[in-house]
Amino acid sequence: MSITGQRLRMLREEKQWSQEAVARRLGISRTAYNKYESGAIQPVRKLKELAGIFGVSTDYILGSVEQREEATTVTKAHRQMQKYMGLSDNGRKIVDLTLDAVYAHEERQDSLPKVEG
Repeated sequence: MSITGQRLRMLREEKQWSQEAVARRLGISRTAYNKYESGAIQPVRKLKELAGIFGVSTDYILGSVEQREEATTVTKAHRQMQKYMGLSDNGRKIVDLTLDAVYAHEERQDSLPKVEG
């Protein structure tokens, strides 16, 4: 097993996800994902997505660095978008309504005069 495969397996198991669950998030078959973990193929086209899903850097997955690096803001945003896209239509409507309400609330707060104490 390659270092990439070892790390993917470890990251997946930490989240207690099945290979099927990760494959579904990536939009590939379980068999294809299994080949990433076994080291039969490198996840070239899905590397950034994997980093986003697991919240680590691509360098960490590839074994170029030993330390896990904190996910960047862009990676975190990508991970949130992946979650959003995995929701049902009804789930996305609920998130949209909630986001719109919070945004409107914050806009109102920003428009209030600041009271100094």
